[in-house]
Amino acid sequence: MKEKKQRLFFALSPDSSSDDFQHLARLSAQCGIFGRPVITDNLHITLAFLGMVTDEQAAKVVATAGQLTPPPAFSLNLDTLGYWKRSKVIWVAPDKPPQALLTLAQQLKALALHCGLEQESRPYKPHVTLAKSVAKRPEPLPQVGKIDFHFNSFGLYISKPVSHNGRQGVQYLQLGKWPLGSQ
Repeated sequence: MKEKKQRLFFALSPDSSSDDFQHLARLSAQCGIFGRPVITDNLHITLAFLGMVTDEQAAKVVATAGQLTPPPAFSLNLDTLGYWKRSKVIWVAPDKPPQALLTLAQQLKALALHCGLEQESRPYKPHVTLAKSVAKRPEPLPQVGKIDFHFNSFGLYISKPVSHNGRQGVQYLQLGKWPLGSQ
């Protein structure tokens, strides 16, 4: 019998009750006219994509994550809007990511490798995907404005297939949450 696998990733989830999150959601809807907007509940910053993971591997990931000495909590300014032609997405990202964010992503990538999960070799580029299936770069891209978030924890998420308004999609559900260090 083939072992069941689940698609997992570590991520930062912005505070959905904040004004900045509402601004982020409006920006996603605005960018969505060029393709398919990311549903509001799925807006996040991926730290490490783990891929298809068995229950045994997931248990090891959770146990190992609990042993990390994470960097301190940090603030993040999303101020740069862009488009990736290969993946056909519009994204918003920090022009200058804080070192704590980069350190956390590196720790989680090392954790994944330690747990036997392959990781991409390309450099980490923190971002929030706003719209998918965008055929070409819109000109001009919408203005970002000021979007600031403070993060004091990170989470492990599962990507679950769902049907939304007759279309297939995914829903991200948090499986675990860990605090960042104190500043």
